[in-house]
Amino acid sequence: MNRPTGFAEQPIWTALGLLVVCAGPLILLAALNGYVPDDDKVGVVVTGLVLTPLTVVVLVLAVVGTVRDQRVWRDLDTAGVRVMGEVTSAERVWCGEDDRCTRVRMLVTVPGRPPFTTSHLVGGEEIIEVGTRIPVDVHPTRDLFRLVADPSTGGASR
Repeated sequence: MNRPTGFAEQPIWTALGLLVVCAGPLILLAALNGYVPDDDKVGVVVTGLVLTPLTVVVLVLAVVGTVRDQRVWRDLDTAGVRVMGEVTSAERVWCGEDDRCTRVRMLVTVPGRPPFTTSHLVGGEEIIEVGTRIPVDVHPTRDLFRLVADPSTGGASR
């Protein structure tokens, strides 16, 4: 699980998303304020009325999802236990047109809970060998975990 990206960390995508999502209310506002010719007004108003609820749903889902992701991240920060996951398989794969990644399968053992396996794509040219131990933060009672980039700094992977 990656730390939720803040709006300030992706300003272009946030601005573009808000522009697209807010098209319904903007269309409706333009039609009701007289910026649309009378011949087309009914069609533009109907289009605005159809797209506006979609805007509300998308914005609510985005806010609820972001709040939930931040809550999960805080839960791992406060109650997380650092364990070592063992790489059981590592395979080099393409993760873009010119980029190579390593698909890593790991066995993670948590004290007091059954072990579980997980799979991740690790970017970059770094070769990860089978048997390598990677630090993982795991919630002791819930099914939450995240890889840790550097155990000495405690920074989380992105």
